[in-house]
Parts: sequence; structure tokens; C-alpha cells
Amino acid sequence: MTMTILRNSLALFIAALVTYIIGTALSTIFVLRAIPAEIPLGTYISTAITDIKGQTLYLLVILLGFMIAFPIAAILRKFLTKVAKIGYPLAGAVAIAVALGLMYLKYETVPISGARSTLGFAAQIFTGMVGGIIFAILQKALKQLII
Repeated sequence: MTMTILRNSLALFIAALVTYIIGTALSTIFVLRAIPAEIPLGTYISTAITDIKGQTLYLLVILLGFMIAFPIAAILRKFLTKVAKIGYPLAGAVAIAVALGLMYLKYETVPISGARSTLGFAAQIFTGMVGGIIFAILQKALKQLII
């Protein structure tokens, strides 16, 4: 039981971290693309790195969302076997959508600037789906590596 918790915790943390990095980088791209000027690639990269270093509260939001969504998905996967393969990606997407929606309800804006447009919001939800895929892959891989 302890090894299962360790495997799942490690998979969850890595999935959240990757989701955070991709989501923050995408947010940076959406923000910079909104500026009516030509921006060099180096500026995109340096700004994304700065944002990844500085927006760690978003990592905690993602982590908390995944900590709620993935166990629910694990339970539902047992009962809804026909959709089991999409359980974690769907849970990751829903976790991000709910987190951004709750932020909007609380602050009357989305604090993740790159998620304020419809496409930017969809991009963040996509990163949640990617996080769910990563979690599913890591969970299976770690099960084989760690007895």
C-alpha cells in the first residue's frame, strides 16, 4: 500500500510539474502574441523562463486540482470501464477548467493572463489533459519499476 501511495504521489507531482511548465509557457506565448509588435524568439524564451520561475502559485493550484481529480478518476475508471483510457486526461482537463473557473468567480478575472481569451483558456485545459496522460503513463511505468 505504501509503495502505491509513493508511486502515485511521484506520478502526480511530475504530471503537475510538466503541466505547470507547459501551461506557463503557453500563457507567456498568448500574452506576448497580444502585443502589437514583432517580438524576437529570445524574448519569448527568456520571458517564459522568468514566468516559470515566478508563477509557482499556479503549480500549487495545478497540484491541488490533480490531487482531487485523479483519485476521483481512479474510482470512476473502475465503474466506467469503457471510458477508462480517457479517465486521467479528462480529469486533468477538468481540474484545470475548474481551477480557472473558480479563480474567475473569486477574482472576477483569470489570474493566468494567457488564459483570458477563449483560445488561451482552451490551451490551459489542453495542458491539464497532457498532465493526465503523463500521470497515466508514469503510474503504469512506475508500477513496473517499483515493486
